[in-house]
Amino acid sequence: MKNDDEKSDLEKAVFHGAHGTPEIKKDEKNRFLGEFAERVICYLNYKQLTEAGIYPEVIDCIKRNEAKKLVISREVELNQAQDYIKIARNNGLKFKRVDSPEHRGQISLIVASDRAVNIQEKSVMNRKEKLKKKGIPDNIINGVGKKLCPECWKLLQKKAEEELINYKKMSWIEKLTGEDCINCDND
Repeated sequence: MKNDDEKSDLEKAVFHGAHGTPEIKKDEKNRFLGEFAERVICYLNYKQLTEAGIYPEVIDCIKRNEAKKLVISREVELNQAQDYIKIARNNGLKFKRVDSPEHRGQISLIVASDRAVNIQEKSVMNRKEKLKKKGIPDNIINGVGKKLCPECWKLLQKKAEEELINYKKMSWIEKLTGEDCINCDND
């Protein structure tokens, strides 16, 4: 069988009419939810996207000038990605969900540009790994959405300030009335 370079214009037209135009970097686009790798600013895998809390790194990527769209796999429920969708819309990004049997891998959310970007590390580090490396106690890491006493709030603020968006600060009245901090009262 002749390759495309060996075919006449008529043979190419007939072949492409019957089989469709060949896609550029199809394997790459199948991995990155239909986007070219060089346009991807950052991405999350399915496990990261569906865990409690949000990744501040993704918010930072959404706010970048190069960011133009948020792409989410249809395998993910919209309510699991609603915080990212809201932030993307507030920052003028287009949003789309994609579904294709040809998509490969676990990538479930992408922040992308409409042109190539020079970013070496596009995957976002797992939140638990990142916080463990920073010396955050397991009770805090696993207590996303819960309240922290002022001392634990200060600890998180000192070691991983960007993560404060995933917790609530306990007031002194709540502490006085016996409300529990997810870290102090579980030691």
